[in-house]
Amino acid sequence: MKSQLTRTQSRLAALGLLLLLIVLLVAALAWPTWLLHKHYDSAIEESVDRLGRYRRVAAMRPGIEQALAAVNAREARKYYWKGNTPALVAAEIQGTVTKIIETNNARIFSSQTLSSPDDGKTPGPAKATISVQMTAAIVPLQLILHAIESNEPYLFIDQLSVRANQGRTYKATPGMQPEFVVQLTVRGYSHPGEPKK
Repeated sequence: MKSQLTRTQSRLAALGLLLLLIVLLVAALAWPTWLLHKHYDSAIEESVDRLGRYRRVAAMRPGIEQALAAVNAREARKYYWKGNTPALVAAEIQGTVTKIIETNNARIFSSQTLSSPDDGKTPGPAKATISVQMTAAIVPLQLILHAIESNEPYLFIDQLSVRANQGRTYKATPGMQPEFVVQLTVRGYSHPGEPKK
């Protein structure tokens, strides 16, 4: 059974198909354009937000410069080591750390200077690093670490490794503290204004 459309029905069907085709064509053009605009709107919004953050940071510059001038006025040199090369700074640090360790009843196995990649050729403070291996009980170790960290000129502990000297079956003797093998890396800086050779 075939159904025939009347003339009016076929015109309406053709008009409906034409409208559907126009809507699909407009959607095919408008959808990618809308997605592109959405992408650019979010990129613009992100750039405006980043620009605002950069402006806030730039507005902080005068305050930071004043704080830096205040720190420099407080004789910041006392926090730096006096050597003008990394080797001299390392020698001073080595002497100070050795004195701290021996004062707190620990034994040093080895102490050596670690070379720096810039080795004092770059502007700014000369960095000197030493590596120390020692044995110490837990209480003297705590005192040593505190003395190094609170030293003036400043010293910084970069790496710290503490290993037990005893096996798992070790039975502690009353009144005796077990000793640990300690390896640490200590760093210090010379003042940036010191002449470098």
